[in-house]
Amino acid sequence: MKRAAMLLLEEDPHDEAVRSLLASLLDHPRSRVGDKTSVMSIARENPGSAALLNSDLPRLALLPPEIAAAAEGSGFVANALIEDLTIGLCASRSVSVVAPYTAEKIRASADKVALLRQHQVLYALDTRRSGDFLFSQLIFLPSDEVVWATRFRLQASDAVQQRTEIASAIQTSIVERMKSAAAPIEGFRASPDAYFAYLSGLQSLAQLSLPSLRRARKHFREALGHDKGLAVALAALSRTLSLEWVLTARGDGELLAEAERLAKRAIDIDGSSASGFKELGVSQLYKGRIDESLEALGKAERLSPHYADAIFSHADSLTHASQPGAALEKINLAISLNPMPPDTYYWAAAGASYFLRDVQQALSFIDHMQDKQPASRLAAACYGILGDHARARIHRNRFLADNPAFELDQWLAMVPHKEEWQTKLYREGLIKAGFKGD
Repeated sequence: MKRAAMLLLEEDPHDEAVRSLLASLLDHPRSRVGDKTSVMSIARENPGSAALLNSDLPRLALLPPEIAAAAEGSGFVANALIEDLTIGLCASRSVSVVAPYTAEKIRASADKVALLRQHQVLYALDTRRSGDFLFSQLIFLPSDEVVWATRFRLQASDAVQQRTEIASAIQTSIVERMKSAAAPIEGFRASPDAYFAYLSGLQSLAQLSLPSLRRARKHFREALGHDKGLAVALAALSRTLSLEWVLTARGDGELLAEAERLAKRAIDIDGSSASGFKELGVSQLYKGRIDESLEALGKAERLSPHYADAIFSHADSLTHASQPGAALEKINLAISLNPMPPDTYYWAAAGASYFLRDVQQALSFIDHMQDKQPASRLAAACYGILGDHARARIHRNRFLADNPAFELDQWLAMVPHKEEWQTKLYREGLIKAGFKGD
């Protein structure tokens, strides 16, 4: 009966008769036979659906930690908790909720953006299970911004309390978001194609390679074609240029100059969003302005304390600022907020570990990367320090295959380090790995 009422509310979020019935079912789990008749009567009397784009309620999808086929043990408990939470939220007048079956399809899909677009989802509660913990983060999808995040230990005895706490936090976060950020929601409704092109670009950035960067750039430019004032797309476009500067290792100053310009433009358009400050911090770092980088990234982190990417970027700048210990702590915080992080997190963690002279830990972080190719140069340096010349040579040759014109000392002169010992330590590892210096 709960699921029937929930499906009806998905079709028409304003059906107060169904909402009242669902609330009574939640209050009285052992519902009477007559309740079933009421639900079926309502179903027969309310064919068709309301147009979602015309609804003033934000659309929310609660993505289970695992698809049903993979959920076992505590995973099953977690999925049940999220489904129960979904049913409970359907009784709320603050949000329109996607049904659990649809949410599971979104979780399992290789093209989540297309399904989110199809169902007009503005918010997603992304949940991940790690051991005995359930991690949850509420994401405002049009700007890919985390507005709330927390972790709960999965214990059967606490399931009801967890559901109550999560439901309360989500509803509070959504109401606060609506009050403080009505303009972005209206912006999405005015130009949904721009936002969905932006999300497609983010999906392309899941892989750290030049082809994926250029695909992402195409999507971000498409987004700006729909809305030239979309600040998050400008910031993301800046990110692709900074990442290309790193991957190509040619020291192309024009890439960084354009990345800086786009980040500043994003800030001018929306100074309350963390994304512009994050990308400005990254471009400033690679331009050698470490203090300015830390200032911008600190601002990004203050604006969005749960924005794992900003925390990760801040950590990376701390490594270059000769504070690898503080950097590693911050990277671990970013990973705790994003338990299935992109490869860049592990790459940065490996770099911090290398400068802490813990090369085994650095190699362990590199092993966590799905695509280890971008970290081949760092892996070569690690094996060089360990004296494992055979493995160092393998990683050096992999790197040089993609960057045949690489010049060691020219590159080291471009890599910003606050203190000289970092450059010397990096050079030592690369020389021992077989890279040729002057």
